[in-house]
Amino acid sequence: MPAKRGVIYVLTNRYFARNIVKIGMTERTATLRARELSTATGVPDDFEVAYEQIVSDAITVESKVHELLADYRLNKRREFFQLPTMKAIEVVRSVAAEYLVDEENEADEIDVLPGFESRMRRWLRSDLVAVSYHQFSDLCVVKWVTQPDLSSEGAIEHIFDLSVIAGHPLESVPPYDGRWFSPVRNTPEENARELLVLDAYSMIMTGLDILSEEAMRYVADLWELHKTEPPIQLSWRVVEQRLDMWGNNEYPSVDS
Repeated sequence: MPAKRGVIYVLTNRYFARNIVKIGMTERTATLRARELSTATGVPDDFEVAYEQIVSDAITVESKVHELLADYRLNKRREFFQLPTMKAIEVVRSVAAEYLVDEENEADEIDVLPGFESRMRRWLRSDLVAVSYHQFSDLCVVKWVTQPDLSSEGAIEHIFDLSVIAGHPLESVPPYDGRWFSPVRNTPEENARELLVLDAYSMIMTGLDILSEEAMRYVADLWELHKTEPPIQLSWRVVEQRLDMWGNNEYPSVDS
């Protein structure tokens, strides 16, 4: 089987017994996988992504990590392990280091945050500091960076594999690979433009978490209750004007 890029991840859940983590791989996004697991297992709180990394051969990395941690595995048919989270991350990171992707030379990167701000600034999450599109020869991903604490420089990078979004209108046009964001059919610039007009409901349902909680609730309400597609380009109009200036705010009369 040829090597295939993907994301290796470590997930945790505060409702699990101490030091239980899930280690696996996905060709989509660790965030979406965490959501799927939360729903499937019935755990009362969402899984959290403790670590994720793009690797050149996700299946091999996952297999090697599972082999190294065989003594910590709770069930051979499941991907849950009992060991400290930091220890799990250390093992995953050490194996992933042999399969790191040279993004600078292998991928085209396009900054798409200005485009999203122009389109839907009011809907974007407040801790969002960067969004970029990356295209490899066989993989298209979005990376976004959040800064949870304004007083700290510490930030979190999130990785989203766009292959989760399938069924492009041109899917019957060769070369066909079944993906909306195709590294085979489209140039990086074409895919970046497609990303910037992706509908907000698809973002929510696939785990592209760049929208605020308020915006996600609004979009879900529009689609699920009113069967109305959210607007692609947001609009606004001034309905009230408030003047906030230094001084006593006294102005000459019309007659003066």
